[in-house]
Amino acid sequence: MNFPILLLLSILGITVAHDDYYSGGRRPPPARPPPASGTRCPEGWQLWKRKQGNWCVGLFVGNMNQPSAEQQCRNRGATLTGLQTDEERRRLAAMGLRMIQKHGYSVAAIWLGARRKGSCPKANMCLPKETFFWTDKHTTGTAGFGWSAGQPDGVSSYQLGTQSCAHQFVFPSGTTNPRWPGIMHGQLDDQYCQEANINPSLKFYACGKRAT
Repeated sequence: MNFPILLLLSILGITVAHDDYYSGGRRPPPARPPPASGTRCPEGWQLWKRKQGNWCVGLFVGNMNQPSAEQQCRNRGATLTGLQTDEERRRLAAMGLRMIQKHGYSVAAIWLGARRKGSCPKANMCLPKETFFWTDKHTTGTAGFGWSAGQPDGVSSYQLGTQSCAHQFVFPSGTTNPRWPGIMHGQLDDQYCQEANINPSLKFYACGKRAT
């Protein structure tokens, strides 16, 4: 047998040995594709498509504080929702506007699943989009924090503490309201978590859960 053939067999032997060593003589199976995300939501809820899995959002009326709104969501197998993108922020504002127009309500605010970071207790200690975090364990990033100008300002009260929750203003006009000249329809504002019926007096809450 001439030298070139011996060299070729040697190379093939090394290759086979290499495969045998790392895979037991068999190639590893192909990776499984990620499971398909669900597309079903309860009746009256919206389906929001997200990279991390589809998300269902329902909007409800309830003059209550933020912790009570969270409990109402949990009673529905959900949690107060965060906003993944600015588009989601606008979609929720549109849901709120339709609810206002349907029932003839005036100004409302929607409780969200967001809390102030402990490292950002006062205004200007952190950038606006870095001051709060989402609590629903599904929403990521900060793109959905569409604050109104000068917010979150972290106002403090002796009785209620610091404004550590967040809500979204909804105006019947779909644009502005003379009572809150610095806030546009759909923008976010920080608020006392225990506040239930003022600034504004009408409260909604937005629940979210995974699609099935």
